[in-house]
Amino acid sequence: MSPQILIECAPTNGQPQRLVVARGPDGAELHRGNFNSNSAISRKRFFVELGQRTGLDPVELLKALERSLIEAADRADQAADQAAREASPDPAELLAKMPESVRTEGRAMLESPDLFKRVVEDIGALGVAGEKELAATIYLVGTSRRLPQPLASIVQGPTSSGKSYVINKVAGLFPPEGVILATQLTPQALFYLPPGALVHRFVVVGERKRAQDDETADATRALREMLSEGRLSKMLPIKRDGSLETVRIEQDGPIAYIESTTLGRIFNEDANRCILLTTDERPEQTRRILATLAGVYAGAAGVDMQRIIDRHHAAQRMLQSYSIVVPYAARLAEAIDAHRCEARRAFPQVISLIQASALLHQRQRQVDGDGRLVASRDDYQLARYLLAVPIARQLGGRVSDGALRFLERLRGWFAVEQDFTAPEAKKREKPSKSSVYGWLAELHDAGLVEKVEGQRGRSPATWRLTIDSTNPEAAAVLPPVEKVCE
Repeated sequence: MSPQILIECAPTNGQPQRLVVARGPDGAELHRGNFNSNSAISRKRFFVELGQRTGLDPVELLKALERSLIEAADRADQAADQAAREASPDPAELLAKMPESVRTEGRAMLESPDLFKRVVEDIGALGVAGEKELAATIYLVGTSRRLPQPLASIVQGPTSSGKSYVINKVAGLFPPEGVILATQLTPQALFYLPPGALVHRFVVVGERKRAQDDETADATRALREMLSEGRLSKMLPIKRDGSLETVRIEQDGPIAYIESTTLGRIFNEDANRCILLTTDERPEQTRRILATLAGVYAGAAGVDMQRIIDRHHAAQRMLQSYSIVVPYAARLAEAIDAHRCEARRAFPQVISLIQASALLHQRQRQVDGDGRLVASRDDYQLARYLLAVPIARQLGGRVSDGALRFLERLRGWFAVEQDFTAPEAKKREKPSKSSVYGWLAELHDAGLVEKVEGQRGRSPATWRLTIDSTNPEAAAVLPPVEKVCE
């Protein structure tokens, strides 16, 4: 009878423990239990329990069925491997299926001396008005997914300033197999994706939760681990056969990452792992957006957006993986202010953006004798231009552009020695009332405003401009190109 009993094994996912089901000739379930393929005791226990249910000799069952059990386990693992391959298709195969005309356009773009200018122009053609620096930085963050140490970013800005719109438009230029879109990311979500699903992916998440408490900090712990270590690992107890057994769940990376928020302040543990970018909330930018929308509503001749997207998908699939060297890294490290420990994270971020630029421009960069791609002067020049303000903020050198513009308006409303409250500022602040408190906190941290008296009951806190508010701009923290790339 034993050959008529069918053994079904769940995939191992790299672990020896698996779920095993024994079925009779009619397909009815005879027994199910947990089976450790590395443990003879576990195997014997399973067949003893099966023998008790079927009345068959467990020793004979073990001899007759162990081979089919191993074969069933192999089939299950093969099915899991096939599912993983389907979840992570080969970019080269997908590229080969694209029309030749699209591949030609993608190749021409990668070989163009104006490659990055074309990238920015294409993003604008997709309907992103202004925000060139923001969009360009997001594009390089997405490209960095191919690096050993990809970049992560948080886009800050007031409600309705277009954060999600810019992120989603730029993310759409990356091929689907390289992107994971998630409106919301729960604390344990990353752990339970299919094995390999996160390796070198661009993870695009929606709005960060506004709550800034211990629960929210705990919710982003897995994300911090992935960004820092490039992999996830946790131990958790599972009850099996009436007893607790500890198992390990692992998930490999690394990932590039981006999210948005209206918060002016973010947990330091999260913020110093990410490049903090900001939207442009100035009236001039709003005017550009309105003009772009008016053109759409008026039926202005549009562009073939799908063609633009396809061209970028082809170009991204054509990029080859390289080990990238930055020959001027030592001079750059010496020139960066080391008085704040945040420089330890800021420096690798600058290097990663340089490498992302080199990777994107790989058809215009040299390859050394060891087959490594060599970053050029142009890569640092681009990284310095895009990161000058974000890195200065991270190292305490200056505040965000939005806060600086708010400071300028404060100086027009209140004198240096004049007290004011946040509600009084909100009455005058037309564009971004919801961001007033965040900007005040940022300006306070920078010493540009001081809190005269804290909130008391329903009476709001009182603020005052400091003397330093008359000269808020700080010197650039990233050295000039001439000093680094001699």
